[in-house]
Amino acid sequence: MKKNKILYTINYDKIVNFKERVTRFTVRFEFKDSENEEYSGEDFAHLHDTGRLTELLIDGAELLIKKANNKNRKTKWDIIAVKVHGEVILINTAFHRYITETIFHDNEISPFGKPSYIKPEIKHNNSKLDFYLETEKEKIYIEVKGCTLVNRKIAQFPGSPSIRALKHLKELMELKKEGFRTAVFILIFRKSEIFAPEHIIDREFSETFYEAMENGVEIYPMLLEYREDENVYFVKKIGIMKKRF
Repeated sequence: MKKNKILYTINYDKIVNFKERVTRFTVRFEFKDSENEEYSGEDFAHLHDTGRLTELLIDGAELLIKKANNKNRKTKWDIIAVKVHGEVILINTAFHRYITETIFHDNEISPFGKPSYIKPEIKHNNSKLDFYLETEKEKIYIEVKGCTLVNRKIAQFPGSPSIRALKHLKELMELKKEGFRTAVFILIFRKSEIFAPEHIIDREFSETFYEAMENGVEIYPMLLEYREDENVYFVKKIGIMKKRF
């Protein structure tokens, strides 16, 4: 399989200096030196990522931002990615769906074969899972998780305790018992060599993660890369660390 395959294109308009995360969804930034008064001084951007991101949104970080389509919105910019320690990292989770759909249609990357039907945001019991997919032979439920936390080249999820992610794993185990094929895609946007659940941050999720694997829920950690050329690249699939707690 060809590495560094382009999966998706995400445009941005400006690269600016990060100043402060004001609220969960709002970041203050400063435009770089510009003779254009419209793009000078400070402004605010919407952050479409609920994770802590404390290791990414730091002094010296740069933000790749795009002007919002809605001119009446309070924040007139959206954050696409952060550039820190020489690495560009996608931190806009709104694009995870479209990247995953591209993977579904790529027989070299997708573990499922050619899809005949794809339904995003499918409800099951009291949960909403990211995808329901059908092929000629199988019916599959898939949940997608974005990963930007890396420690010592180990990609880890979650970056903060996640009741929602835990609930999804339990739903997938139930669906597996009912005869469906079930899977989790982990989209990793930082350089790493292996994946492991973050058991210090969320022990219950991590325990359930390995339980789900033992009960037939398929886990696919995928190393991706977003670059300043505005493309998301597929790099490779990586392995899962054995339980160590």
